[in-house]
Amino acid sequence: MQRAVITARGRIQKVGYRDVVAEIANNMDITGIVENLPDRKSVRIIAEANQDVLEEFIQLLWLKDEPIIKVINIDTTFQPPTGEYEFFDITYEDFQKEAFERIGEAALYLKRLDTGQKKMLDKQDQMLDKQDTTIEKIDETGTGVISEIKGMRNDLKSYMDQKFMKIEYDISQIKEKIGLN
Repeated sequence: MQRAVITARGRIQKVGYRDVVAEIANNMDITGIVENLPDRKSVRIIAEANQDVLEEFIQLLWLKDEPIIKVINIDTTFQPPTGEYEFFDITYEDFQKEAFERIGEAALYLKRLDTGQKKMLDKQDQMLDKQDTTIEKIDETGTGVISEIKGMRNDLKSYMDQKFMKIEYDISQIKEKIGLN
């Protein structure tokens, strides 16, 4: 059993980082706490578990696939365990204050999402306009191609009719010469 005192820094306050850390810790049967630090850029994590579990946990704290959370540094010191925690929990400063701060942050993220979605829809409209133009060109080209194919069929039919008439004439000449007529 080992105790890790971890300080993570980055864009990690008011973005749900502590919640994700607590979820990971609880899934790994780690005991301890996670709390915001006053600098508004860092959190402290105290975690107790076997050394190999803690090492895996520390790697998972980077949250590389989270679009809003950005961890830029993790410092860890190991100490002997104290056993003071029965489970892993989040420590809140002032729950009401934190709730309102999170609501404000959520509003900002929703606004960014809305702006991003509008840009995406504008691009989608541009793509649809280009598709319509391409379809019109294909229709115009298709009409010309169909006319060309019909002309080629008529030319081929006329050519083949002439060839068959010549073959029939040649056959009748051959029959006449050998006396089959």
